[in-house]
Parts: sequence; structure tokens; C-alpha cells
Amino acid sequence: MSGIRLLHTQADKAAFAGAIAGKPFFRSLLGRDLQLWADNPGAATKLYVLPRAALALSGRSAQLCGPVEDWEELTLFLRFAGVEKLVADRPAPLPLRGQLHLFGLGAGQSLPLAAPPADLTLDRAPAIGAVAEMAFPGEENAARRDAFYSETCTAVAHGLARVWALRAADGCLVSMVGAYAMANGEAYLATGETIPERRGQGIGGWLIPALANALAAEGWQVTLLCEEKRCRFYTRLGFRPLGGYGQYRLPEPRQDQKEEP
Repeated sequence: MSGIRLLHTQADKAAFAGAIAGKPFFRSLLGRDLQLWADNPGAATKLYVLPRAALALSGRSAQLCGPVEDWEELTLFLRFAGVEKLVADRPAPLPLRGQLHLFGLGAGQSLPLAAPPADLTLDRAPAIGAVAEMAFPGEENAARRDAFYSETCTAVAHGLARVWALRAADGCLVSMVGAYAMANGEAYLATGETIPERRGQGIGGWLIPALANALAAEGWQVTLLCEEKRCRFYTRLGFRPLGGYGQYRLPEPRQDQKEEP
């Protein structure tokens, strides 16, 4: 497709970086992807540049930052790539799955933090395999778990991600959260999880701001995205609302559009 091309040249990379500059969430997530995958043609995450936008595809999800000149062309391309949901930084002519709300903590700032859970131990570098098992348990999640494990190991090894966890006395993970994309001065928090039997005890409510405070103290702008149902939780922790982005779904193609574009 004439308006959408894989990153190949330094000019492509510069255009991609320019499209995400100053855009919370995109500058960290796509900035990490640019550092990790731009020169790896075999990577599962594929990066593309449009005339004034940056696009990342990973599995059935995509992120788009910047204006689109030809939505018909892009929609056909995304359908052909098997994308089912798209997060975009501006309104798109696609069915809206829902609004994602952006929260943040500024560099050098801090959130109120209660005493840590007395019966748990903080692990600042848990084994990523155990984290992946906790985030995506069961055989039905095997593919997502493997992808998460591979991507997170690579990002951590390159200093582009950080994961913290809380352990019980027997060594088992009880809660975890990660900054899975750290780039361009921003650390994006995601995939917080607490085991079912310990939920509602304020454990995640301690671990998330603890990691956010540590990152902000190092000079990172901390961000996270959540659905409407989680807004009260992050507001209560003290994160500041920063707006949000739309998450869209790709409609089924018409019969006359099912051929390769």
C-alpha cells in the first residue's frame, strides 16, 4: 500500500519518532518498540510509518498515533493483517469499543503510600516466567503468555521495562505490576494483578503507587491507561487524569473487500 510502509531507513525511523513525540502512552510504548524491533524484521511487533503517523501491530492489536489521510486504505490494511482492535490518539471512523482513560504521575512527584503489607516481601526483579504465569494462567492463554514472556524479557534486558512483585512467606507471587514500556522519559504501567484470594486487601493499591513513586523519583513521567470501571481506583490512589484515547474495533469486511489489498 502506497501510504503505509514498514520502517526501513533512518528517515522512516525519524518520521516514526516524530509522530509519537510528546504523546503520552504512545511515546513510551511505541518508543520502546522503535528501540527493540525496528531493526528486527522477524519480530512479532511490526512498525509502520504513514505520511504523518506511526503504527504498531502486535498480534490482533494495533496502536496508531497521528492523523490518517486515507482511512479506507488503512482499514483494509488492518483487516488483512488480522487486527481486531485499535487504540488511536484521535477519533477514527471505526466502531468504538470504548474509551480508555489516561492517568499520570509527574516526574519528581509522589503518591500517598501507606505501610507495606506486613506479611509480604517486595521483589524488585521477579522471574518473568512466574509473572507471565500469573498474568495469563491456563492453557487457553498459552499463546498470550508466551508472547508476553518473550517481549517482557527482551524489554527488561534492554532497560526498557521494570517489574515489581509481592511474595508470600512461601515464595509464591501474590501481586505484581510492571512498567512494560520505558522510553522517551515516560514509563507506562500495565498488567497489574493480585491473586483472587488476596484481592480487596489493598495489596495492589500499595504496590502500584510504590512502583510509580520509585519511577517518578528517578525522573520518569509515569502513565497508565484504564477502562471507565477502573477510574475511581486510580483517582483514589492519587494519579492525575490526563485525558484519554479511543479503542476501536475493526468491522467485518464486505464480500467485495475480502481479497488481499
